[in-house]
Amino acid sequence: MKMHNIKSNSIRLITMIAALFIAVLIGAMPVKAANDVSGNDSTPANYVSGGSGFGTSYLTTVHASGNEVITDADRQDAYSYLISYKDKIKNSSVQGLAPEISQKLEDTWYEANVYIANNSLTVARLISYVNDIASRMDSIAAQKPTSYANTQDFLFINNNSIVTSANYGEYTYLTLSLINLGKSDVTDVVITPQESTDINKWPFEITTASNALVIPKIQASSDIHTAHTLAQNATWVFLVSKDAKTGTYPLTFDVIYYRGGSAEKTTITTYIHINGAPGAGNLNDSAGKDDKVSTPRIIVTGFRTDPEVVFAGDTFNLTISVQNTSMTTSVSNIQFDLTAAKEGNNNETTYEAFLPTSGSATIFVPSITPGATANISIEMTARSDLMQKPYVITLNAAYEDNDKNPYTMSSNISIPVKQEARIDTGEYEILPDTIEVGNQTNIMFPVYNKGKTTLYNVQVDFIGDSVEGGSTFLGKLEPGATGNVDAMVTGIAPTMDDGIIIARVSYEDEAGNVSYIEKEINLFVMEPYYPEDDFGYDDGFYVDDGYEEEQGGGFFWKPVIITIVILAIIGIVVWRVIARKRRNKKMLESFDEDDFE
Repeated sequence: MKMHNIKSNSIRLITMIAALFIAVLIGAMPVKAANDVSGNDSTPANYVSGGSGFGTSYLTTVHASGNEVITDADRQDAYSYLISYKDKIKNSSVQGLAPEISQKLEDTWYEANVYIANNSLTVARLISYVNDIASRMDSIAAQKPTSYANTQDFLFINNNSIVTSANYGEYTYLTLSLINLGKSDVTDVVITPQESTDINKWPFEITTASNALVIPKIQASSDIHTAHTLAQNATWVFLVSKDAKTGTYPLTFDVIYYRGGSAEKTTITTYIHINGAPGAGNLNDSAGKDDKVSTPRIIVTGFRTDPEVVFAGDTFNLTISVQNTSMTTSVSNIQFDLTAAKEGNNNETTYEAFLPTSGSATIFVPSITPGATANISIEMTARSDLMQKPYVITLNAAYEDNDKNPYTMSSNISIPVKQEARIDTGEYEILPDTIEVGNQTNIMFPVYNKGKTTLYNVQVDFIGDSVEGGSTFLGKLEPGATGNVDAMVTGIAPTMDDGIIIARVSYEDEAGNVSYIEKEINLFVMEPYYPEDDFGYDDGFYVDDGYEEEQGGGFFWKPVIITIVILAIIGIVVWRVIARKRRNKKMLESFDEDDFE
């Protein structure tokens, strides 16, 4: 009986070991979608297990085994890992990835997000799949770009452009901003709109036989940032028809140009939103009559910051308005990622101009209905050492339509950053500090630009009832520069107050806004002093010597009276100066006593 129990226990132990060994083998193999809890075999056909970077250490949720079903937190951890992995590949390229390689990376990343979001995976399956996607990204980055097959691969509309909105019966501007990501310049670019008498295709009045415009040259660019600076614009002025319907119209333009001495042609499409007259109907009322479904697009229609003016070092709230341009299809499962422009000269010193205060620059929006607009907001901080100029933020979005078809979009916005103007003055020198009416004195002092922004039209004016003149124009002061004031002011009236005049330093910023600071300068202006010999009493009041002798020696009364008046004036001035000095001394003593207490 005991031997039978031993045999049974041994058999049971061997069976458990065998089962455990089989489970380990199965866990090490690529797990197919059949192991998913959903039971749907939705694994991509080209799935191959690979990579070993992503593991349980990246998951915030602790799982007892790899057979547990993943949580939403696990999905978010996988998204974050793939985003970081994709950005690492892009940033590792010194010259930047070719546009088609970069797009393949984005498509692969988005495919993974959709797959992870819509399938109930086990932990082991998630780890295996994420590492496979990482390996595929590495393979894509190693590919060499093919030569440009057609114009759409290198000549297209600048993604900084926003969709224009116009009203029926009004004139509107329509601008095409074209960039060239090819290897050579294109010249003699002729752009002609495809006009039509069908109001559903062309919402404008046809007023001329041809609306062709010419761009002399669009320079080639090796990267998207340089392309933005070299973009060339073509602008039309159209009159919106009174019969135009409400909706977003696709507008197609024929483009003919020369590249490498040969003529080539292509078409470019942009969009405009028309607010039609009441009763004119909606554009989508006449659409959808065939089996073709347009691609739903998300566009940036505008943005705002709070506060409106962003200064370096400030924390601000950025709100971006996005619109679903499709009038028939909703978009859902929308993930927005914001990336600020990088500053610096090399990889060790580069940094982003704006940093999200929450630490994450990803925003999720469940859905946007056809034609609707949604606002996304994020709080960011501008670095304190930024120069005064606009900085670009790139908005990337990944989303789906009603049939779960994946799409991506990318757009740029520019946020101007201001620097606080800091202007100051040094000690002044005045020679002399007391003058008579009609005389001049020399005033000198430095003006410092202590900020990081340029000051324009810097000028110094002297303000006071007793002086005039001395205006000095210093012009433009660069950051860290010094302007020197060397002015002559003229006394025009005696000082009747405490002897302070104002030096007002005014300046302008880049927008022409005027500001100023004031500096106090001590200067006394007195009445002029005339000696006795300067009075000249040859005015008919001469008394001859005979009269003096008859009067007992004679005496000139007028000089004596004038002398007394002059001495009295001098005495009054001296008394005012002494009184002011005594008053100042008492004030200083009272301040010292207060400080001592």
